[in-house]
Order: sequence, then C-alpha cells, then structure tokens
Amino acid sequence: MVFSLQRFRLEKPTAPFELGGIFDRVNGVCTLSDAIGSVELQGEQKQLQPLNPGDLVAVRVTVTDEFSVYCDKVIRHHKGAGSGSPVLKPHVPRFAAFVQRVRDFFMERGLHELITPTLVKCPGLEPTLEPFSTEVVMGKHRVTAYLPTSPEISLKKAMALGWTDIFEIKNCFRKGEFTTVHDNEFLMLEWYRAFDNLMLIEQDLLALFNILGEEGWIQEGKLKVDETDFAALFQTLFDFHLTPRTTTDELRTLCEDLSIHNIEDDTFNDLFHRIMIDRVEPFLSQKGPTLVRAFPPSMAALAKLDPHGWTDRFEFYWRGFEIANAFNEVTDPDEQMNRWRHEIRERKRLGTSPLPHDSGLIEALKKGIPPSGGIALGLERLYMACAGVEEIRELRLFGPRDLFPVAST
Repeated sequence: MVFSLQRFRLEKPTAPFELGGIFDRVNGVCTLSDAIGSVELQGEQKQLQPLNPGDLVAVRVTVTDEFSVYCDKVIRHHKGAGSGSPVLKPHVPRFAAFVQRVRDFFMERGLHELITPTLVKCPGLEPTLEPFSTEVVMGKHRVTAYLPTSPEISLKKAMALGWTDIFEIKNCFRKGEFTTVHDNEFLMLEWYRAFDNLMLIEQDLLALFNILGEEGWIQEGKLKVDETDFAALFQTLFDFHLTPRTTTDELRTLCEDLSIHNIEDDTFNDLFHRIMIDRVEPFLSQKGPTLVRAFPPSMAALAKLDPHGWTDRFEFYWRGFEIANAFNEVTDPDEQMNRWRHEIRERKRLGTSPLPHDSGLIEALKKGIPPSGGIALGLERLYMACAGVEEIRELRLFGPRDLFPVAST
C-alpha cells in the first residue's frame, strides 16, 4: 500500500513504507506535497534527478521524522504538468471541519437536521436579492423554478407538519454578489425554535459562540458578546431620538445633518440603510461581537412587532460582517400575505425581477404553526470573522473565477 500524505500524517507509519505526493524542487530542496502541506524529500540524487516539479511520484521511505523523509527508491513516477507544488488553501479543510462542528453543536442541543429542496417555487422575496432561475419539465408541464436565497419558506412549511426545533445547513444562491466577502453560492445555517420567541434563538447563538471560543476556532479565544438596540446607537452616535414613530422627513433631516447623500424618492428604509452603511456599520466594525435589537417597524420584513412598536428581531455584527439575522416569526397567514405584497411592490420599485409568492406557505400557516423564533446565519462569514480571513475565496476549493473564467480581450 502506498500512503498518501494525509494517511501518513494520521497513521505515522514505521519505515519502511511507500509514500506518494506531488514532487517539487526549489533551490535544491526537494519536497512531496498535497493540498494541505509538504514534507522534505531526501535521497540519492540519481534517484531524484529525473523528477520534475509537478510530477506525481511514489517513493520507498526508509527513514522518517516529523518534517522529512529519506527514500532509497522511486517506485512510481507519472509526468505532471510542471506546475510544482499545489497552491495551499489551509482554510478549505478547516472550514469543512468548522461546518461539521456547527452541525454537531445543533444535534447535541436536540435540534433535528432537515434537508429541504434546492429547486423551489419561490426563492424568497427579499426586495434587494436576485435569484437564479431554471425550468422544471414534467411531461408537457413546464414551470419556472428557482435556487433558494434561503431555506426559510421550506423550513416553515416543515413546521406546519409538526417539526418544531429544526435546523438546516443549506447551499443558497444570490445572483451578482461577487466581492471579497460575498459569493453567488454560500452556506446558510437556519434554525427555528417552536413555542418561543427569540429567547432560545439567542441562547443557541451565544452558546455556539462560546463553544467556538473554548475550542480554539476564534483567534482570540472566548469573547463577550455585547448587546444594544438601534435607539441606543442613534442616541450615542448622532444624539438623535429614534422611536417607532420616527418619520421619513425626520430621518432625511438627519441624513442632511450628517452629509449623507439622499434623494427625494428615498423611503424610510432607503434612508435608514444609507445611515447604516455610512455610519453605523463602520462604528460596529470597531466593536467586538454585538447583537443589535429593535429595528424600526418599517423594517419588519417577516418579523412580528413587539409591544412597544419596534420590530422584534436582532442582527449579529462582528468584524464588519452582518453575520446573522433573527426574527420573531410572523405566523398569521393574512399578515404573511400582506408582507409579501409589500415586498413584491418593493421589488417593482427597486427594479429587481418579479417573483411569485409561495401559496404553499400560506396554506401551511392556515393549518397552523406555533409561535416561533428563527435565524439565518452565514457560515462563511462566521468562519471568516472567527479566523480573521479577509477573502471568501480562501474558503473555496473552486472560486467563481475558476469555474467561470472571463475571456481575455
């Protein structure tokens, strides 16, 4: 048997044994490598001289230590492309292990993992998001289908079938999001807690964060999560008294006082987002991990309002990332339909593509789902914040530019 470098690291065989890898030679130093790392390869020059960088080789090892091996024979040799050692991406396997640890965490807490469809009738109606579409053909019947921007609709349907405490780690898709921290395809973690509001959701999130700190996933170790709300942030940053009744004109005046660009057609939410991007998010990026509660009522999306008129939701910010977004979920079918109608109008106003709502969710809500808290969390963003990674491509085995190269002109 020929040991791969991965099996060599794990099993630490006693010489003699056979070892395979990608050969490289730099400044006279020979190595065997894989995508994780390398060992120095020593031996008689007459054995190693015919080898070229990038060749796939297997050697017979007679002496080994932690960092190098000595071989007395090349037993297999396949000509490579001459590219030398592979490009190391240590975050690729570590991110995979991170995802598994998160999955284990939720199973240890008694939540059921579900697998929902990846071709759906409605991908989600959030006004600013563009989905990918395709066509499902069933005989003569053809229907437009979408890749989900989140598994929210499917998971809520599952709750109407009697599933209560559930989670899913889902490949989700959003068109046009190519930056150092965004990609068209990403991993979304969503979980729901039935017969509760947001208390258990917050406890889960804080417990996950503590475990990641204790187990060394976070660079600095365990960190305290701060908590605040938007009224407090606006008071601290702008000496502005934000209330559930704050008007669009009052917010526009604040933008003008802060020299934040705005136009006459801006809605309350447009202005709020401008303030968030220009002032609030840069402030939060200088803080440690922070939960921000109590959104203005116009930003309820699919969340309920609290007794004071604020939206009962929170977001989790850390290192400049908006990592998670949690709702005390709307469970009334009429209210859900009203929210969707509003989002459909917003899509038209913003010029994003028209999308159908999912009548299956309305029917599920009519059957009844319990009061529930739910949260969506970007797993790449959480890992990047934990590990101090600045570019999402470091987590990707194949990035979009590898898969879809742009032709040079």
